Amino acid sequence: MERLPRSRGCFVCGRKEENPRSLELEILWDRDERRTVINIEPDGTWCGYEGVVHGGIIASVFDDAMAWAVRQEIGNWAVTGEMSVRYLRPVTADRRYRVEGRTERISGRRIATTASMTDDHGRKVAEGRALFIRMPSKKGRTGETPSAGDEDATT
Repeated sequence: MERLPRSRGCFVCGRKEENPRSLELEILWDRDERRTVINIEPDGTWCGYEGVVHGGIIASVFDDAMAWAVRQEIGNWAVTGEMSVRYLRPVTADRRYRVEGRTERISGRRIATTASMTDDHGRKVAEGRALFIRMPSKKGRTGETPSAGDEDATT
């Protein structure tokens, strides 16, 4: 699996030096399966209720998993237009989980995505869907469109 670059200042995948509140998660790209993979082990600071991870943090991780899947598929960023999350089982601190994000369908600027989270026994604990909207390509001074690997393209 390919390790994807970190987004400067990102709450989910950024470095703590740039955002002290970042979860600093590593996002991987599984080229064969066409999906992102994020392995997490939440601690007590992620909890909204005693020992249970806050749903907003799960949604944030899903958003990054799906956004990076889109980025890998189309070579450009897209923004979240809408997102829904279903919480199937409690996600608790100090356990290991795996998040996966995929692009399901591309129709013009609209990109449908899915995400899922499984526990260390392979049971699905949450699932999500989102609609992303493709961003217009940026044109540089020379009229060239920045490449997918160009960090300036992410700002």
